[in-house]
Amino acid sequence: MLNSELPLDLDDLMTLLAEAYDVPIALIGIVGKQDEVIKASHGTDIKYIPRENAFCSHVVESGEPLLISNATKDDRFRNVQNVVDGKEVIFYAGTPIHIEGESVGAVCLIDSQPRSIGEKHLTLLKRIGLLVSKHIGLSREHEMLKREHGLIEKSPIVLATWNFDNSLKLAYISKNAHTVIGADAADLLEGRIEFTDLMCDESDADFTFAMQAHMEGVETHVCRLKMSVPTRTIWVSMISTASFNDNGSLFSVQAFLFDTSDQKYVEDKLNETNQRMRLLLEASELGTWDWNLKADVNQVNRRWCEIVGIDYEYYDTSYRYSRQLIHPADLVQFEHHLDEHLRGKTSVFNTTFRMKHANGNWVWVESYGKIVENDAMGKPLRVAGIHRDITGRMESEIHERKKTQLLQFINKTRASYLESNDLTRACQTVLPELIELSDSQFAFIAQMQDKDSEPKLFIHAISDIVWDSASFTQYAEYKKRNLYFTNFDNLFGKVVTTGEVIISNTPKTHPASRGTPKGHPRINRFLGLPIKIKDEVVGMIGLANKFEFYKASDAAFFQPFLDALAGLFYAVDLETARAEAEEKLRMLAMTDSLTGLLNRRAFLDECNQISQTHQQVAIAIMDIDYFKSVNDTYGHDAGDYALKEVASITRSFCSEHGVVARLGGEEFAIVLVNKSPNEVNSIFENLREAINATQLAYKNDRINITISTGVSYTSDCFDIDFSTYLSVADQALYEAKSSGRNRTCWQPGIL
Repeated sequence: MLNSELPLDLDDLMTLLAEAYDVPIALIGIVGKQDEVIKASHGTDIKYIPRENAFCSHVVESGEPLLISNATKDDRFRNVQNVVDGKEVIFYAGTPIHIEGESVGAVCLIDSQPRSIGEKHLTLLKRIGLLVSKHIGLSREHEMLKREHGLIEKSPIVLATWNFDNSLKLAYISKNAHTVIGADAADLLEGRIEFTDLMCDESDADFTFAMQAHMEGVETHVCRLKMSVPTRTIWVSMISTASFNDNGSLFSVQAFLFDTSDQKYVEDKLNETNQRMRLLLEASELGTWDWNLKADVNQVNRRWCEIVGIDYEYYDTSYRYSRQLIHPADLVQFEHHLDEHLRGKTSVFNTTFRMKHANGNWVWVESYGKIVENDAMGKPLRVAGIHRDITGRMESEIHERKKTQLLQFINKTRASYLESNDLTRACQTVLPELIELSDSQFAFIAQMQDKDSEPKLFIHAISDIVWDSASFTQYAEYKKRNLYFTNFDNLFGKVVTTGEVIISNTPKTHPASRGTPKGHPRINRFLGLPIKIKDEVVGMIGLANKFEFYKASDAAFFQPFLDALAGLFYAVDLETARAEAEEKLRMLAMTDSLTGLLNRRAFLDECNQISQTHQQVAIAIMDIDYFKSVNDTYGHDAGDYALKEVASITRSFCSEHGVVARLGGEEFAIVLVNKSPNEVNSIFENLREAINATQLAYKNDRINITISTGVSYTSDCFDIDFSTYLSVADQALYEAKSSGRNRTCWQPGIL
């Protein structure tokens, strides 16, 4: 622009300079890559000089003044052919022109005759060079400003300047004011139309505020003005900048004004649409989210925060913050569905999960979203969607589903018991489902039992927890069905002693809590449920470490199962009592009531069992000698006493080798198995001698008694008729009595 387009209008200055220095030629040259362009001159009409012949190029290259008194005698320029208007350049004095710190040309004096110049005149020439540099700089800026104004006047942007002298007065406004704001620039400058007359009332206040702000020292201000023109209303954005004097007072305000009516229309429509959307979202109770993946910023609305009880002003926009609110059990499914959508495998992201509310509860949320922005490579940049609180619906569905599961669970417990007739096994079978149904980590099922007259809690089923040797011993006892809790000074003991439901979501603070053994997994929540029959505690269920808080509704939910267990406990107790009664009746039916020995019927049953399992069998009938005289002499009570003592001694000698029974009166039957005849004889002789040596102390009397025994023997008792051998033994007994009593006689041919 300097070497061709920028007019300088400095020819007069060159004339004065030539006259002052008495030279024929004075000029201003701007040096380009190929030529020196003459921008102002006196004494020549030449416009271009080839750069290789231009002395001014040396000034530009050095950036210093150049003085050549006689070029023909200067070694530097002797061979340079420089001719101006047909005359050879002999004298040259030039000073550089600097623009923005760069040497671009020179102001020079030229003569075809040798000359000299003094230092004073050379200094003056330098000053003229500086003035020319400033003039060129200002001309350049002026030209650029003219071009800018020209561009502005052809653009939709109005440039306006207000000067300040006690008040702000419009000093300049670009000619396109009529096109942009509907008022002629001349009318505004000459005061026929005031700038504020174009504005609506509310915008007048905004404009006044902007100008007052500048007067008070504000450098830049932005506002939007509503202006009325004869045909329409327009919206104008004004960006104003203030200039200040050295003392800080306002000098002028320059502003750009541009029509933003279309933008304002779009904004109004967007605001209207957004307002409708907000109303719809509020009416639908929907929370919104907009996740910028690259920046990791997740913007949400107030309803989203309300769903989880978070203060909107303190919401953390990072994805990590939202992620940590998701229930651990739902996180894998959530991230799987999200990943599937981000990889383009699903058209939308849609899932349900739980989020932790600020009050500690879990809120069920349904989330629906979609990728709304991708980068150039198709990689997702933003995902947006909505959240909906479905806690009520989900809790209702889960409750109904769990009610069905509970019914199946109760039926399974009963079926397991009926199948195995084993209550402990039934409890152990359903324990895992109980843990799952209650959303707990640990559980046990226990029944109250009186063992050795001391109340104990028998553990039917318990979670597999082993953390040290002591707990391993306990668990081993559990596996042997021998685990009892006897200490009730703790949380579960409180259930047993009070018969009340115990809920503790902070066990450390519960007065009944005694903590857990060292190394035991931490118990952070506990629910104790009593099992009762007619207000009597017959057992309990303990549940621990639910993800959510245990509530009274949990206890109410499991009440049918507690009732079912109470019924099972009662049925088992009845069955046990019935079995014990039957056993007692059976024992009474098979036992001699006086001596406690088997009676005749039981004895014969035992003999039939023996015939199926043994080969060598001795059958004996034993009788107390002269027993009638005992009854007659000492009375029947003494006789009963004698029978019991004889029964006791006989049992001690014979029970471990076979069967002892009382057949009636003073007559006893004995079966010994797997003994040789000599061994059998030795046992019976030792028994006889023991009774013979015993004095029965009855009141103040000493009673001596003896026994007689008849023995039969077989070495192959399979399928024998024991009544036959009893008859043989009876005959041997008769032989013993006939031969003097107090002896043992055998079946002939055996001994």
